[in-house]
Amino acid sequence: MKNTNLHFSLFHITTVLFIVCIGTTSLQAQGPASGYGEKLLFRGLSGVTFGGITQTWTIKDSGTVQQYSAPVSVSLPVSNRVLLSLSSAAATAKFDTANIQGVTDTRLSLSYVFPGDKLWLVAGVSFPTGHSKLSANEIAVTTLLSQTAFGYKVPVFGQGLNGNLGLTYAMPITRRFIAGFGINYFYKGKYEPVSIPFTTISYAPGGEVSGNIGFDYITLSKKFRFSADLNGTYFFQDKLNNTVIFQSGVRFIGFFAATIRTESFLHSLQMRSRFRGENSYFTNGLEKKFPSVLQFELQYGAQKTLSSWLTGTLNAEIKNYSEDQIPVGAAIITTGKALVYGAGIDMLFTFSNFILPAVSVKYNQGTVTLENTPLTVTGFEAGINLKMAF
Repeated sequence: MKNTNLHFSLFHITTVLFIVCIGTTSLQAQGPASGYGEKLLFRGLSGVTFGGITQTWTIKDSGTVQQYSAPVSVSLPVSNRVLLSLSSAAATAKFDTANIQGVTDTRLSLSYVFPGDKLWLVAGVSFPTGHSKLSANEIAVTTLLSQTAFGYKVPVFGQGLNGNLGLTYAMPITRRFIAGFGINYFYKGKYEPVSIPFTTISYAPGGEVSGNIGFDYITLSKKFRFSADLNGTYFFQDKLNNTVIFQSGVRFIGFFAATIRTESFLHSLQMRSRFRGENSYFTNGLEKKFPSVLQFELQYGAQKTLSSWLTGTLNAEIKNYSEDQIPVGAAIITTGKALVYGAGIDMLFTFSNFILPAVSVKYNQGTVTLENTPLTVTGFEAGINLKMAF
Protein backbone atom coordinates (compact mmCIF):
# COMPACT_ATOMS: atom_id res chain seq x y z
CA MET A 1 0.00 0.00 0.00
CA LYS A 2 2.79 2.38 0.86
CA ASN A 3 5.77 3.25 -1.31
CA THR A 4 8.02 5.11 1.12
CA ASN A 5 11.47 3.81 0.22
CA LEU A 6 12.00 6.70 -2.20
CA HIS A 7 10.79 9.23 0.36
CA PHE A 8 13.15 7.91 3.01
CA SER A 9 16.06 7.77 0.56
CA LEU A 10 15.59 11.41 -0.43
CA PHE A 11 15.46 12.52 3.20
CA HIS A 12 18.40 10.31 4.19
CA ILE A 13 20.56 11.55 1.31
CA THR A 14 19.73 15.17 2.13
CA THR A 15 20.58 14.63 5.79
CA VAL A 16 23.90 12.94 5.05
CA LEU A 17 24.86 15.62 2.50
CA PHE A 18 24.02 18.27 5.06
CA ILE A 19 26.11 16.64 7.79
CA VAL A 20 29.03 16.25 5.37
CA CYS A 21 28.71 19.88 4.25
CA ILE A 22 28.59 21.09 7.84
CA GLY A 23 31.60 18.93 8.65
CA THR A 24 33.52 20.33 5.71
CA THR A 25 32.75 23.94 6.52
CA SER A 26 33.48 23.48 10.24
CA LEU A 27 36.92 22.09 9.42
CA GLN A 28 37.57 24.87 6.92
CA ALA A 29 36.50 27.44 9.52
CA GLN A 30 39.91 27.23 11.10
CA GLY A 31 41.48 28.59 7.92
CA PRO A 32 41.99 32.29 7.26
CA ALA A 33 39.44 32.90 4.54
CA SER A 34 36.04 34.35 5.33
CA GLY A 35 32.87 33.39 3.49
CA TYR A 36 34.17 29.83 3.10
CA GLY A 37 30.85 28.24 4.07
CA GLU A 38 28.78 29.69 1.26
CA LYS A 39 31.35 28.65 -1.34
CA LEU A 40 31.50 25.03 -0.13
CA LEU A 41 27.88 24.23 0.70
CA PHE A 42 26.92 22.78 -2.70
CA ARG A 43 30.34 22.00 -4.15
CA GLY A 44 30.13 19.11 -6.60
CA LEU A 45 26.33 18.94 -6.58
CA SER A 46 25.56 20.96 -9.73
CA GLY A 47 25.05 19.05 -12.95
CA VAL A 48 22.91 16.68 -15.00
CA THR A 49 22.86 12.91 -14.46
CA PHE A 50 21.17 10.47 -16.83
CA GLY A 51 21.54 6.87 -17.84
CA GLY A 52 20.02 3.59 -18.97
CA ILE A 53 19.51 0.48 -16.86
CA THR A 54 18.26 -3.00 -17.71
CA GLN A 55 17.12 -5.29 -14.88
CA THR A 56 15.95 -8.88 -15.33
CA TRP A 57 14.73 -11.33 -12.70
CA THR A 58 13.94 -14.90 -13.71
CA ILE A 59 11.49 -16.68 -11.40
CA LYS A 60 11.82 -20.46 -11.69
CA ASP A 61 8.73 -22.10 -13.21
CA SER A 62 6.97 -18.71 -13.42
CA GLY A 63 8.68 -16.49 -15.96
CA THR A 64 10.89 -13.41 -16.33
CA VAL A 65 10.29 -9.85 -15.16
CA GLN A 66 12.28 -7.36 -17.22
CA GLN A 67 12.53 -3.61 -16.90
CA TYR A 68 14.38 -0.97 -18.91
CA SER A 69 14.61 2.42 -17.22
CA ALA A 70 16.18 5.77 -18.04
CA PRO A 71 16.44 8.07 -15.01
CA VAL A 72 17.41 11.72 -15.29
CA SER A 73 18.13 14.32 -12.63
CA VAL A 74 19.31 17.92 -12.58
CA SER A 75 20.85 19.76 -9.62
CA LEU A 76 21.36 23.50 -9.75
CA PRO A 77 22.59 25.85 -7.00
CA VAL A 78 20.59 29.01 -7.74
CA SER A 79 22.38 30.97 -5.02
CA ASN A 80 24.97 30.42 -2.30
CA ARG A 81 22.32 28.89 -0.03
CA VAL A 82 19.66 27.44 -2.34
CA LEU A 83 19.85 24.18 -4.28
CA LEU A 84 17.15 23.10 -6.74
CA SER A 85 16.84 19.52 -7.98
CA LEU A 86 14.59 17.98 -10.61
CA SER A 87 14.26 14.25 -11.28
CA SER A 88 12.14 11.82 -13.27
CA ALA A 89 12.49 8.62 -15.28
CA ALA A 90 11.06 6.73 -18.23
CA ALA A 91 10.63 2.98 -18.02
CA THR A 92 9.10 -0.05 -19.66
CA ALA A 93 8.54 -3.43 -17.99
CA LYS A 94 7.01 -6.76 -18.94
CA PHE A 95 6.12 -10.12 -17.42
CA ASP A 96 4.80 -12.88 -19.62
CA THR A 97 2.24 -11.15 -21.88
CA ALA A 98 1.62 -8.24 -19.49
CA ASN A 99 3.54 -4.97 -19.76
CA ILE A 100 3.61 -1.38 -18.57
CA GLN A 101 5.47 1.65 -19.88
CA GLY A 102 5.60 5.40 -19.46
CA VAL A 103 7.23 8.11 -17.39
CA THR A 104 7.26 8.47 -13.63
CA ASP A 105 6.09 11.36 -11.51
CA THR A 106 8.40 14.38 -11.71
CA ARG A 107 9.96 15.54 -8.48
CA LEU A 108 11.11 19.10 -7.78
CA SER A 109 13.17 19.55 -4.60
CA LEU A 110 14.53 22.63 -2.84
CA SER A 111 17.18 22.87 -0.13
CA TYR A 112 17.92 26.07 1.74
CA VAL A 113 20.69 26.53 4.29
CA PHE A 114 20.01 29.22 6.86
CA PRO A 115 22.78 31.66 7.84
CA GLY A 116 25.02 30.00 10.38
CA ASP A 117 25.17 26.80 8.26
CA LYS A 118 23.52 24.60 10.89
CA LEU A 119 19.82 24.58 9.93
CA TRP A 120 18.64 23.20 6.59
CA LEU A 121 15.14 23.47 5.08
CA VAL A 122 14.13 20.70 2.68
CA ALA A 123 10.97 20.81 0.57
CA GLY A 124 9.71 19.02 -2.47
CA VAL A 125 6.76 18.39 -4.76
CA SER A 126 6.09 15.30 -6.90
CA PHE A 127 3.95 16.27 -9.88
CA PRO A 128 1.58 13.56 -11.20
CA THR A 129 3.19 13.11 -14.62
CA GLY A 130 3.41 9.34 -14.18
CA HIS A 131 0.98 6.61 -15.21
CA SER A 132 -1.30 5.76 -12.25
CA LYS A 133 -4.61 4.34 -13.58
CA LEU A 134 -3.51 0.75 -14.13
CA SER A 135 -5.18 -2.08 -15.99
CA ALA A 136 -5.28 -5.63 -14.61
CA ASN A 137 -2.25 -6.62 -16.70
CA GLU A 138 -0.30 -3.56 -15.54
CA ILE A 139 -1.12 -4.35 -11.91
CA ALA A 140 0.28 -7.86 -12.41
CA VAL A 141 3.59 -6.37 -13.55
CA THR A 142 3.85 -3.63 -10.89
CA THR A 143 3.07 -6.15 -8.14
CA LEU A 144 6.33 -7.90 -9.03
CA LEU A 145 8.23 -4.65 -9.62
CA SER A 146 7.37 -3.50 -6.07
CA GLN A 147 8.97 -6.54 -4.43
CA THR A 148 11.76 -4.89 -2.40
CA ALA A 149 14.15 -7.83 -2.82
CA PHE A 150 14.25 -7.29 -6.60
CA GLY A 151 15.38 -3.68 -6.28
CA TYR A 152 13.83 -2.38 -9.48
CA LYS A 153 14.77 1.24 -10.18
CA VAL A 154 11.18 2.16 -11.08
CA PRO A 155 8.84 0.10 -8.87
CA VAL A 156 6.00 2.65 -9.19
CA PHE A 157 5.13 4.93 -12.09
CA GLY A 158 2.57 7.36 -10.65
CA GLN A 159 1.03 8.11 -7.25
CA GLY A 160 -0.65 11.49 -7.64
CA LEU A 161 0.42 14.84 -6.24
CA ASN A 162 2.79 14.50 -3.27
CA GLY A 163 4.83 16.95 -1.25
CA ASN A 164 7.17 17.13 1.71
CA LEU A 165 8.53 19.75 4.09
CA GLY A 166 11.25 19.24 6.67
CA LEU A 167 14.03 20.72 8.75
CA THR A 168 17.46 19.28 9.47
CA TYR A 169 19.88 20.62 12.07
CA ALA A 170 23.54 19.65 12.35
CA MET A 171 26.47 20.88 14.39
CA PRO A 172 30.06 19.83 15.17
CA ILE A 173 30.41 18.06 18.51
CA THR A 174 34.17 17.95 18.05
CA ARG A 175 36.35 18.99 15.13
CA ARG A 176 35.76 15.71 13.32
CA PHE A 177 32.49 14.45 14.80
CA ILE A 178 29.27 15.96 13.39
CA ALA A 179 25.79 15.16 14.70
CA GLY A 180 22.41 16.10 13.29
CA PHE A 181 18.69 15.47 13.51
CA GLY A 182 15.62 16.33 11.49
CA ILE A 183 11.87 16.08 11.12
CA ASN A 184 9.85 15.74 7.94
CA TYR A 185 6.21 15.61 6.85
CA PHE A 186 4.98 13.99 3.64
CA TYR A 187 1.64 14.92 2.11
CA LYS A 188 0.03 12.47 -0.31
CA GLY A 189 -2.80 13.44 -2.62
CA LYS A 190 -5.64 11.35 -4.00
CA TYR A 191 -5.31 9.44 -7.24
CA GLU A 192 -7.02 6.67 -9.20
CA PRO A 193 -4.92 3.47 -8.92
CA VAL A 194 -7.09 1.25 -11.13
CA SER A 195 -8.75 1.73 -14.49
CA ILE A 196 -12.28 0.25 -14.43
CA PRO A 197 -14.87 1.22 -17.08
CA PHE A 198 -17.74 3.37 -15.79
CA THR A 199 -16.25 3.33 -12.27
CA THR A 200 -14.17 5.89 -10.38
CA ILE A 201 -11.96 4.62 -7.58
CA SER A 202 -10.33 7.28 -5.42
CA TYR A 203 -7.37 6.22 -3.31
CA ALA A 204 -6.07 8.63 -0.65
CA PRO A 205 -2.80 7.46 0.94
CA GLY A 206 -2.24 8.69 4.47
CA GLY A 207 0.51 11.19 5.11
CA GLU A 208 3.74 10.45 6.98
CA VAL A 209 5.66 12.08 9.80
CA SER A 210 9.28 11.04 10.21
CA GLY A 211 12.17 11.90 12.49
CA ASN A 212 15.83 11.33 11.78
CA ILE A 213 19.01 11.44 13.88
CA GLY A 214 22.52 10.79 12.60
CA PHE A 215 26.22 11.47 12.88
CA ASP A 216 29.38 11.51 10.77
CA TYR A 217 32.97 10.95 11.95
CA ILE A 218 36.31 11.11 10.12
CA THR A 219 39.73 10.42 11.59
CA LEU A 220 42.59 12.91 11.46
CA SER A 221 44.37 10.81 8.83
CA LYS A 222 41.15 10.64 6.76
CA LYS A 223 41.74 6.89 6.32
CA PHE A 224 38.69 5.88 8.35
CA ARG A 225 35.22 7.40 8.26
CA PHE A 226 31.84 6.22 9.45
CA SER A 227 28.31 7.56 9.65
CA ALA A 228 25.03 6.27 11.00
CA ASP A 229 21.46 7.36 11.33
CA LEU A 230 18.11 6.18 12.64
CA ASN A 231 14.81 7.09 11.01
CA GLY A 232 11.35 6.57 12.50
CA THR A 233 8.11 7.06 10.56
CA TYR A 234 4.46 7.17 11.60
CA PHE A 235 1.87 6.57 8.87
CA PHE A 236 -1.65 7.94 8.84
CA GLN A 237 -4.61 5.91 7.56
CA ASP A 238 -5.24 5.22 3.87
CA LYS A 239 -8.73 5.69 2.44
CA LEU A 240 -10.47 4.13 -0.54
CA ASN A 241 -13.50 6.12 -1.72
CA ASN A 242 -13.42 7.99 1.63
CA THR A 243 -13.46 4.75 3.65
CA VAL A 244 -10.50 3.80 5.85
CA ILE A 245 -9.01 0.52 4.60
CA PHE A 246 -5.36 0.39 5.72
CA GLN A 247 -2.72 1.76 8.05
CA SER A 248 0.92 0.80 7.86
CA GLY A 249 2.72 0.00 11.09
CA VAL A 250 5.33 2.35 12.52
CA ARG A 251 8.64 1.90 10.71
CA PHE A 252 12.23 2.23 11.92
CA ILE A 253 15.24 2.20 9.61
CA GLY A 254 18.78 2.01 10.92
CA PHE A 255 21.71 2.73 8.62
CA PHE A 256 25.47 2.43 9.16
CA ALA A 257 28.26 3.14 6.67
CA ALA A 258 32.03 2.97 7.07
CA THR A 259 35.00 3.43 4.76
CA ILE A 260 38.61 2.40 5.36
CA ARG A 261 41.38 3.55 3.03
CA THR A 262 44.40 1.27 2.66
CA GLU A 263 47.41 1.59 0.42
CA SER A 264 45.67 -0.13 -2.51
CA PHE A 265 41.91 -0.05 -1.84
CA LEU A 266 39.09 2.01 -0.42
CA HIS A 267 36.92 -0.48 1.49
CA SER A 268 33.29 0.40 2.19
CA LEU A 269 30.66 -1.33 4.31
CA GLN A 270 26.98 -0.45 4.51
CA MET A 271 24.34 -2.03 6.73
CA ARG A 272 20.63 -1.22 6.68
CA SER A 273 17.89 -2.70 8.85
CA ARG A 274 14.18 -1.96 8.46
CA PHE A 275 11.56 -2.85 11.05
CA ARG A 276 7.90 -2.25 10.30
CA GLY A 277 5.28 -2.78 12.97
CA GLU A 278 1.97 -4.54 12.51
CA ASN A 279 -0.12 -3.43 9.55
CA SER A 280 -3.83 -2.76 10.14
CA TYR A 281 -6.50 -3.64 7.58
CA PHE A 282 -10.08 -2.41 8.01
CA THR A 283 -13.19 -4.21 6.77
CA ASN A 284 -16.65 -2.85 7.57
CA GLY A 285 -15.12 -0.74 10.30
CA LEU A 286 -13.38 -3.72 11.94
CA GLU A 287 -9.60 -3.69 12.34
CA LYS A 288 -7.39 -6.72 11.81
CA LYS A 289 -3.65 -6.64 12.40
CA PHE A 290 -0.98 -8.59 10.55
CA PRO A 291 2.56 -9.46 11.70
CA SER A 292 5.49 -7.04 11.66
CA VAL A 293 8.34 -7.33 9.17
CA LEU A 294 12.13 -7.17 9.58
CA GLN A 295 14.51 -6.60 6.67
CA PHE A 296 18.31 -6.62 6.72
CA GLU A 297 20.75 -5.62 3.98
CA LEU A 298 24.55 -5.71 3.91
CA GLN A 299 26.78 -4.31 1.15
CA TYR A 300 30.56 -4.39 0.81
CA GLY A 301 32.70 -2.65 -1.79
CA ALA A 302 36.42 -2.61 -2.62
CA GLN A 303 37.43 0.36 -4.79
CA LYS A 304 40.77 0.67 -6.56
CA THR A 305 42.23 3.34 -8.81
CA LEU A 306 43.35 1.40 -11.89
CA SER A 307 44.75 4.37 -13.80
CA SER A 308 44.60 8.14 -13.89
CA TRP A 309 41.25 7.90 -15.72
CA LEU A 310 39.67 4.66 -14.44
CA THR A 311 38.41 3.56 -11.02
CA GLY A 312 36.92 0.12 -10.43
CA THR A 313 34.79 -1.17 -7.55
CA LEU A 314 33.93 -4.77 -6.71
CA ASN A 315 30.64 -5.11 -4.82
CA ALA A 316 28.93 -7.86 -2.83
CA GLU A 317 25.60 -7.80 -1.03
CA ILE A 318 23.11 -9.91 0.90
CA LYS A 319 19.43 -9.29 1.59
CA ASN A 320 17.47 -11.19 4.25
CA TYR A 321 13.77 -10.33 4.70
CA SER A 322 11.10 -11.85 6.90
CA GLU A 323 7.66 -12.67 5.45
CA ASP A 324 4.77 -10.26 5.07
CA GLN A 325 1.07 -11.10 5.00
CA ILE A 326 -1.61 -9.44 2.88
CA PRO A 327 -5.36 -10.18 2.86
CA VAL A 328 -6.78 -10.81 -0.62
CA GLY A 329 -10.51 -11.33 -0.30
CA ALA A 330 -11.02 -14.08 2.27
CA ALA A 331 -7.49 -15.45 1.79
CA ILE A 332 -4.24 -14.45 3.50
CA ILE A 333 -1.29 -14.24 1.11
CA THR A 334 2.29 -14.65 2.38
CA THR A 335 4.84 -12.69 0.38
CA GLY A 336 8.13 -10.80 0.57
CA LYS A 337 10.27 -13.33 2.46
CA ALA A 338 13.67 -13.35 0.77
CA LEU A 339 17.28 -14.45 0.98
CA VAL A 340 19.23 -13.02 -1.94
CA TYR A 341 22.96 -12.79 -2.64
CA GLY A 342 24.56 -10.54 -5.24
CA ALA A 343 27.90 -9.46 -6.69
CA GLY A 344 28.92 -6.92 -9.29
CA ILE A 345 31.43 -4.43 -10.58
CA ASP A 346 31.32 -0.66 -11.20
CA MET A 347 33.70 1.22 -13.50
CA LEU A 348 34.04 5.02 -13.29
CA PHE A 349 35.82 6.84 -16.13
CA THR A 350 37.38 10.20 -15.24
CA PHE A 351 38.53 11.49 -18.60
CA SER A 352 37.56 15.01 -17.54
CA ASN A 353 36.15 16.92 -14.59
CA PHE A 354 32.99 17.78 -16.50
CA ILE A 355 31.82 14.49 -17.99
CA LEU A 356 31.92 11.37 -15.81
CA PRO A 357 30.64 8.16 -17.46
CA ALA A 358 30.17 4.97 -15.43
CA VAL A 359 29.11 1.41 -16.21
CA SER A 360 27.96 -1.32 -13.85
CA VAL A 361 26.89 -4.96 -13.91
CA LYS A 362 25.46 -7.12 -11.13
CA TYR A 363 24.30 -10.72 -10.72
CA ASN A 364 21.92 -11.97 -8.00
CA GLN A 365 20.45 -15.28 -6.93
CA GLY A 366 18.39 -16.60 -4.04
CA THR A 367 14.82 -17.35 -2.98
CA VAL A 368 11.80 -15.05 -2.76
CA THR A 369 8.34 -15.97 -1.46
CA LEU A 370 5.50 -14.89 -3.75
CA GLU A 371 1.87 -15.82 -3.09
CA ASN A 372 2.70 -18.39 -0.39
CA THR A 373 5.37 -20.12 -2.48
CA PRO A 374 9.17 -19.90 -2.01
CA LEU A 375 10.66 -19.54 -5.48
CA THR A 376 14.23 -19.71 -6.79
CA VAL A 377 15.19 -16.47 -8.52
CA THR A 378 18.17 -15.16 -10.48
CA GLY A 379 18.74 -11.55 -11.45
CA PHE A 380 20.96 -9.58 -13.79
CA GLU A 381 21.45 -5.83 -13.94
CA ALA A 382 23.53 -3.65 -16.25
CA GLY A 383 23.63 0.10 -16.50
CA ILE A 384 25.34 3.09 -18.05
CA ASN A 385 25.37 6.39 -16.18
CA LEU A 386 26.64 9.79 -17.29
CA LYS A 387 27.11 12.83 -15.08
CA MET A 388 27.76 16.21 -16.65
CA ALA A 389 29.01 18.72 -14.09
CA PHE A 390 28.71 22.47 -14.50
